[in-house]
Amino acid sequence: MEKMKKSLLLIAAMLLVTGGSIISQTLDEVLAEHFAASGQDNMLKVNSQKVTGKMIQSGFEIPFIQYSMRPGKVRLEATLQGLTLIQTYNGTEGWIINPFAGVTTPQPMTEDQLRSIKYQADSDGMLWNWKEKGYLVTLEGQEDMEGTSCYKIKLVTEAGDVFTFWIDADNYILLRQNTKMTVMGNESENDTYFSNYSMIEGIAVPGKAESKMQGQLVMTLIFEKVELNPELDATIFEKPSL
Repeated sequence: MEKMKKSLLLIAAMLLVTGGSIISQTLDEVLAEHFAASGQDNMLKVNSQKVTGKMIQSGFEIPFIQYSMRPGKVRLEATLQGLTLIQTYNGTEGWIINPFAGVTTPQPMTEDQLRSIKYQADSDGMLWNWKEKGYLVTLEGQEDMEGTSCYKIKLVTEAGDVFTFWIDADNYILLRQNTKMTVMGNESENDTYFSNYSMIEGIAVPGKAESKMQGQLVMTLIFEKVELNPELDATIFEKPSL
């Protein structure tokens, strides 16, 4: 009987080891699956984008248009009650017109704002070619995220900003991103949840992004139309004119 118990324990241990080797993956393997599922090869062929949608915040629906162009250029226009917020970034410099805050002439972005928009302007995503970008990326394991098993990947930039990604362990699509950045000397943290994905020209594109701070919903983005490779004038990313 004692010999049988030892045999059963040995078998159980072997099964645990074998099972672990089956489900465990390296960072490179998880990223390869993620890039394949999200259509990264097709994304690399996209030189410009135009995204039309709406922001829902504090009970208001604010229509917006976002333009982007390689390398690292982005422009956002959001209009409400005849007032239009404009943000532009040409890959080096950025400006903001925010009439909702009483700013009606183009103001240069702060260092914190420039750092943030530079991350956003990365058309390929921060995880693509992360070594060349000077980031530190680690696979933090596999964990439950609101009932879905996910791979958790942590990215730290040279500036010390921390981005954590939750990638669905079944279909390898990004479901959540946590961002921790130092803004004006204080740490700012928010979570973005992505859902309602659809395939557009072989690229997985979310239809909705919910932004939360301390678990409370602060803004929802609805992406109504995504146009790939539209013809854009590069001057729209320069300092906006009134």
